[in-house]
Amino acid sequence: MAGFFGLFDYSKPGRGVDKNAPEKKRIFFFFELYFRKFWKLVTLNLIFVLFCIPVVTIGPAIAAMSKVLRDFANEKPVFLWSDFVEAFKKNWKQGLIMSIIDAVAFVLIVVSFMFYSHQAATNMIFYIPLFLVVLIAFLGIMLNYYIFLMIPTLDMKLKDMLRNAFLLSILGIKTNLCTLFFTLVFTFACCYFFVFSLLIGIVLYFSTYGFIVVFNSYQYIEKYIIQPYYNQTGERRPDVYYFDEDDEDDVIFEDIGTQEKQVAPSPSVKKGKTIQ
Repeated sequence: MAGFFGLFDYSKPGRGVDKNAPEKKRIFFFFELYFRKFWKLVTLNLIFVLFCIPVVTIGPAIAAMSKVLRDFANEKPVFLWSDFVEAFKKNWKQGLIMSIIDAVAFVLIVVSFMFYSHQAATNMIFYIPLFLVVLIAFLGIMLNYYIFLMIPTLDMKLKDMLRNAFLLSILGIKTNLCTLFFTLVFTFACCYFFVFSLLIGIVLYFSTYGFIVVFNSYQYIEKYIIQPYYNQTGERRPDVYYFDEDDEDDVIFEDIGTQEKQVAPSPSVKKGKTIQ
């Protein structure tokens, strides 16, 4: 008997998707995707931890995980191990450089915060640079929401991606603050249950944190970087197969009333423009 007394039987045809059904709110769509991909997220987390063991590979591992999470968020087919390893190899250099930049920035921010905190205890004027250090720290966190996602997504120089990430951290400030809030709540919850923190970290923390970030951030990369490039150049996107009359015999799925057909898997988008 398939399923459990007829339940959880995914071999049976479902009701299908209603074309006229209202679009789900993103928060509900997030949880639907999250629980649908839950065990894959656990596997991804274990792979990520494994690749981070040498420490120096943390940056490329974050970029590789971001690529897989991006495909999860866009509901594209994913082969976990092979896709992760391929993204890890392709983005090794930029991921490593970005991780070094992050490490240096982290040390400078911590040292500056400690220095100005100590000085502010005796002179209130130092609260101004202290506030600026905190502001830079939050801006740096939001910049990282985008940079490690752009590395495996765009064929672009790192300095251009950093510029784009900085602008997106401002353009998407409302969503970025929501991302910051939920990731902080999730992090504090994991820390509160300290006994289980190590286990959660190995099994689920990094992929869940990353999924929140990617789900909220990729929409802005798509809106301000990827789609404007194709609108401007008139090129066809490699991740969308356009329906032509000559291709009628090759149609896998066609949605009546549109000019696009869907195929899977599709190539990744590797082009985008620098935000003006």
